Amino acid sequence: MPRPALAQTEKPASDGLARLLAGGLLPACPNPPADRLRPGADFASLNALGLTAQTEPDAAVGPTMPDLALEQRIAAQLCLPKAVIYASGTDAIRYTVAALLRPGDQVLVDAGSDPAMFGTVLASRAHLHRFPSGSVEAVERRLRRLSRQPHHGRLVIAVPAVSALGSRVSDIAGLCDLARQHGALLIVDASQDFGTMGLNGGGVLEIQNCLGRADVVLGSLSRCFGRPGGFAAFRDLDPSRAARHAPRLSSGAVAALTSAAAKVLGAPGRDLRRNLLGVSLRLRNHLMADGTRVLGSASPFVPVLLPPPTALPRTALLESAGPRVTLLLPPTVAPQAPRWRIELGTRHTLSDIDDLADLIRDVSRAFDRRPFRARSGLYPFTDAVT
Repeated sequence: MPRPALAQTEKPASDGLARLLAGGLLPACPNPPADRLRPGADFASLNALGLTAQTEPDAAVGPTMPDLALEQRIAAQLCLPKAVIYASGTDAIRYTVAALLRPGDQVLVDAGSDPAMFGTVLASRAHLHRFPSGSVEAVERRLRRLSRQPHHGRLVIAVPAVSALGSRVSDIAGLCDLARQHGALLIVDASQDFGTMGLNGGGVLEIQNCLGRADVVLGSLSRCFGRPGGFAAFRDLDPSRAARHAPRLSSGAVAALTSAAAKVLGAPGRDLRRNLLGVSLRLRNHLMADGTRVLGSASPFVPVLLPPPTALPRTALLESAGPRVTLLLPPTVAPQAPRWRIELGTRHTLSDIDDLADLIRDVSRAFDRRPFRARSGLYPFTDAVT
């Protein structure tokens, strides 16, 4: 039975959705490759500041001058004395945390942390204590309990500055105070915000006036620079053990990262970060005004919660109209909380954001149509757009 026509008072759907709502079929390739999309329709790429990705095949043996220049730039940006670069953000977590932890350490890990953090803590034979994402009160309760109990290891707190799945911003300032009060080490993962948030690109640490206060800052370079790479910056610890056996970036890739850092870190990238924050707030305001469940706070990406039964068809319908988005499903997220992770960047214009919000509104209307029993017996069921 064909779908009933939409009410005349509704805003017309976009061309792609209008064809689908009228009974059309999904195209043979609903998710075209990124290189076939117009730049404003790609909401799945991590290159937030719009720098061109480049790779070099040659491998460098040992540290080079570009290595040292990039490490010094990152350390200075975070107000820390030492920094080490890695082949990826995951390597930065694994090698640094493995070198830092000892058996018997009591490690409190935010539930929104990178999966590599949990695996590395367990592999180090340290005691893992999970706590709800972004909850300073949960950290304080666990620290008090552990402080009263006899333990032979150190207390360590590991949190993401911005959680990768829910865009929840941690209270780094409160965690710094708790860490100093209980003699704990604080590890902050700045993979989602370094270079893309804050006036000078220092991320949440800069926004909360906590630069130089964390013991270890980990991060990825792909979101900010559009190139593979990771880093670890240290306040007092010797980083040599962590970097001794870590995979190294090629000399060409390091040189490209160094050049990109000069373009976006500090004053040169302020306009880019300001525009990125603007499109993030605009999309959030659009979606929340429509009643869409948006998670977390403003960041370079926007998580949109979806109803579990219709998460896949909603994604197919949205992507058939043009945009490309990332759908997060179990086991990456909880079974009852699938979501879109909409990646934003300076390549997106205000018109791109408005078009995406309209398409998401059309998709929601298409799936939120509910049958109800009419008072008249002539038409037992009809469709209403909620």
